[in-house]
Amino acid sequence: MSFLKIFDKNNRNIEISPEDIFLDSHNLSGLDTGHSQGSFAKPLIGSSYIIGVLGLCFVFGVFVYKSYTIQVRDYAIWYDRSVNNFIDKTPVFAYRGMIRDKNGVVLAWNDSQDNAATSTSQIPKRHYIQEEGFSNLLGYVNYPKKDKAGIFWREDYLGIEGVEKFYNDHLSGEKGERIVEVNVKGEVLRDNIINNPKEGKILDLYLDNEVQKIFYNRLKQVVDAQKFSGGAGVLMDIRTGGVIAAASYPDFDNNIFVNASTTEDKAKKQMFLESKSTPMLSRAISGLYTPGSVVKPFMVYAALNEGVIDEYKNILSTGQLVIKNRYGGPDTIFRDWKEHGYVDAREAVAVSSDEYFYQIGGGYKDQEGLGIARIDKYMSMFGFASTTGVDFVPEKSGIIPTPEWKKKNFEDGDWLLGNTYHSSIGQYGFKTSPLSLARSVAMIATDGKVISPKIANLGPTSTLTSDDKDQRLELNEKFNNVAKEGMAMSASPVGTAHYFNDLPFKVGAKTGTAQLGVKNERVNSWSTGFYPYENPRYVFVFMMESGPSTNTVGASKIMRQVFQDMIDRDMEYVKF
Repeated sequence: MSFLKIFDKNNRNIEISPEDIFLDSHNLSGLDTGHSQGSFAKPLIGSSYIIGVLGLCFVFGVFVYKSYTIQVRDYAIWYDRSVNNFIDKTPVFAYRGMIRDKNGVVLAWNDSQDNAATSTSQIPKRHYIQEEGFSNLLGYVNYPKKDKAGIFWREDYLGIEGVEKFYNDHLSGEKGERIVEVNVKGEVLRDNIINNPKEGKILDLYLDNEVQKIFYNRLKQVVDAQKFSGGAGVLMDIRTGGVIAAASYPDFDNNIFVNASTTEDKAKKQMFLESKSTPMLSRAISGLYTPGSVVKPFMVYAALNEGVIDEYKNILSTGQLVIKNRYGGPDTIFRDWKEHGYVDAREAVAVSSDEYFYQIGGGYKDQEGLGIARIDKYMSMFGFASTTGVDFVPEKSGIIPTPEWKKKNFEDGDWLLGNTYHSSIGQYGFKTSPLSLARSVAMIATDGKVISPKIANLGPTSTLTSDDKDQRLELNEKFNNVAKEGMAMSASPVGTAHYFNDLPFKVGAKTGTAQLGVKNERVNSWSTGFYPYENPRYVFVFMMESGPSTNTVGASKIMRQVFQDMIDRDMEYVKF
């Protein structure tokens, strides 16, 4: 009987054999089922038939679908996977170049940096000097990344911020490639490196790690004790532009950012990212702050060069400048920080007379003023509204307040005389970074040489020559000397930077106290200058950010302690 007929209940033409009909009457009453007696063939009921057919169709459909997905739709995926079952290509990571200070002290390095060519596909870990005060300058890296399948979707180190980011290509080197051949059991048949990795280059800095620590420790001490919100310190070599120190406080721990493994480390990392004290900001290079009176030597040069004053012109400081209200309302008063009497250009810089600079900046009665357009011209010339070009990421340009700037930033955009007065003493919208100020002061110290600050020492080609005309301002030497002499007087017993008077070398300096807040309740405290005065070699900036106006500790006092620390260690930067 055919197989199909067995399941065809509608087929009524089936031939029945006699043995299927006749029974042994003798056994009828007691069928011997053990000898297959009494068995009857029963047809399948309808539901069983349908379930069986559907089951066969389902199984067949699954086989067809899987065959389609493997051989048609996902052919490329499965082909690659089948190949990779036998050939596995993995990157061989190059060791990232070390970063060293000017004395060869290693500031950033990798695990077991002995033989890059024989390294495995493990990612060499990056480590940084454990001392505080270096993270903002060095930055950190992100490692190569794998997906859930263990395949690298990013095969390169990525420098994040600072020197690590700016010199990422220099430090990275070139990764190699390893091919591993395995059989179907996963056993390695062959393991070869077909491209050897090329180690990254060493990066030497102008930075002196000992000077960096001195600046940082003094910053930390004064900021915490006097309740400032932060601070920065810069020391730069005028001859090369080399940045010897660029300290910022508060700082973060870049080791945690690259190698956080514990829950505690990860919590610290998040704290750094979310902190209102912005420890991730390099205040020395990327921070912009109201400069206050440190702009006054530049204002003196501008006024002399424009003929607004001569070097001997005396202007009376009574402690305040009063502008009469032409409409009968209350007079407008612009206060000096004290009554200075008659002062000339040099004395005005030395004692930091606000009233003197109100008048030469905005004019008063018969005294002509520069006006905001010429203030903008000269401050831009000295680099206040531009970046320095330092080899660091990120860097921001400063701000010089102008009528155009005011219209852009204020609803009441009309420029007023008072705005010019405040701009003349480095207030209102004025902003600069400590490193930018250092470069500007260096222009005065060198009679116009435009320094290009450098953190990394890449060799002789990175040093500017003194006769490079394209890198020099055409300053009037006579007028520039007046500004310098005012800064020398500032560092004398009669000046605001008198703390430098007893140093074993002569300093040209300027202090600044920039008022902040609606009620001037907070201040930025600045100290800047160059030395030795007769043959300038170094320029410095020390800045304490946003402290209480009642504070009596100024930046010059702390910078004097920095000098003493270097003297006590017999450092080259204080030996002449």
